[in-house]
Amino acid sequence: MGLFAAYYSLREGLDVTVFEAKELGNGSVHAAGLIEPYRFDRINTSSMILKMIRYVKSRTTAIRQIDVPWLSQLLKELNRPPPVEAWEIMRKMAKFSLSEYARLAEERNDFDYRSDGLMELHSTRESLEKGMEEERGSPFSPKFEVVEYPGFYGAIYFPELSHLSTDQFVKRMNREIDKAEVKIKRVDRISGGRVRAEGKEEEFDKVIVAAGVWSKNLGLPVTSFKGYGYWVKVKETIKFPLVPVDQGVAIAPLTSACKITGGFDMDFTNDLSRAELFLQNARKIVKVEEVLDLKMGFRPCTPTGFPILCAVGDLVIATGNCRLGWSYAPSMGQMAVELAIGKVKNPIYLSDYCSKVNA
Repeated sequence: MGLFAAYYSLREGLDVTVFEAKELGNGSVHAAGLIEPYRFDRINTSSMILKMIRYVKSRTTAIRQIDVPWLSQLLKELNRPPPVEAWEIMRKMAKFSLSEYARLAEERNDFDYRSDGLMELHSTRESLEKGMEEERGSPFSPKFEVVEYPGFYGAIYFPELSHLSTDQFVKRMNREIDKAEVKIKRVDRISGGRVRAEGKEEEFDKVIVAAGVWSKNLGLPVTSFKGYGYWVKVKETIKFPLVPVDQGVAIAPLTSACKITGGFDMDFTNDLSRAELFLQNARKIVKVEEVLDLKMGFRPCTPTGFPILCAVGDLVIATGNCRLGWSYAPSMGQMAVELAIGKVKNPIYLSDYCSKVNA
């Protein structure tokens, strides 16, 4: 989201400075690169809590740290339905993000973009029927079809979804924002338009915060659901990205490697010990020849599952997309810039938590 915010700011003719604690995209490249905005999860439902309990029992999820302010807000929001207007906003954002990735790939596909859909694999009839029921009731009305897949009871195929290479896309965006000033510095404090990084303070007309889970330091109810990402070589050819629901992993084919991701851990630590579990789960489906790399990241999740997008004075905040950060990054970046330059007002529901900002 930060890279897209810089990209759209430059397209508006603005002077842009990007602050990043490490290399650009370091907190996001672990992701599978699935562009799947229609596969949206509401967090504040009893069914999601029951699902999380099942995930804990199956070791798909681990609870290592509980963010008490986040949990308190979740309980207050439990089973509270979002307004119809919020779903309309998310539908527009989903459509824009899908089309924007396609546009960038049409200009130059240097990030291994593929629009060949996604396959969700189900081991049992009950699981498959539950998945079909959820898709039929989705506010996004996604296109899908039920198909066979070897070794599974059945699969749900989503033909409109796409995927990309996260590390290659970060390199692409780095080239796109070459006119921005990039400072590899950790930001210590933000107050309105003032940014203090490594002890030095600078002032800007507007500041867009796309700091993921660390946006919680502004007083926002955002917690971490940690994930792991492997780059591997596999023996067989995989046509579509695969999401076997019982294994808690995603397997995405790329030109030079295959991406295996997993994990939805409530954990703010840098511990990688659970990553091996998801690699072993993926080995049940694909034959891994060689592990090339492993990274992790922290998904920023709000109590509702909806993102936070708002302008507060000279500050604009864009965070909280949980596991759909890549899926909504173009639309979140664009809307953040439009908020910064006053083209649009704070969106309904997505800006509700902005009253808690203490910057």
